[in-house]
Amino acid sequence: MKTWVAVVVLGFGLAVGACARSEKYGVVDTAAPAVQVKDILLSEAYGGKDVRMSGTIAMQCASSGCWFFLDDGTGRMLVDLKGLGLGLPQRAGRKARVSGTVIIDQNGQAVLNAKGLEVS
Repeated sequence: MKTWVAVVVLGFGLAVGACARSEKYGVVDTAAPAVQVKDILLSEAYGGKDVRMSGTIAMQCASSGCWFFLDDGTGRMLVDLKGLGLGLPQRAGRKARVSGTVIIDQNGQAVLNAKGLEVS
């Protein structure tokens, strides 16, 4: 009986520990100013600037995971992962912290070219 209880407690501890881990790609620049999506959508002054953002991965590229939309409660913004050279496994619904350079595309849409990403 004691062995069984020990196995259950150990298994529960491992499961909780596994859920608490975060995935890191590149390095999130903590010195970059923290901004909200609405700040970037309301001002083209962020174009070419490095920023840091956090929110939820709302939607993600289904084929190779090369981009996702970050939703921080103030809006949604496209995050391009090509700069990190990775295809992110499906992580929709998970929390993310990301830093990178804001690019204003030819249609006037803001895109964050990621340099660092942490998913939890």
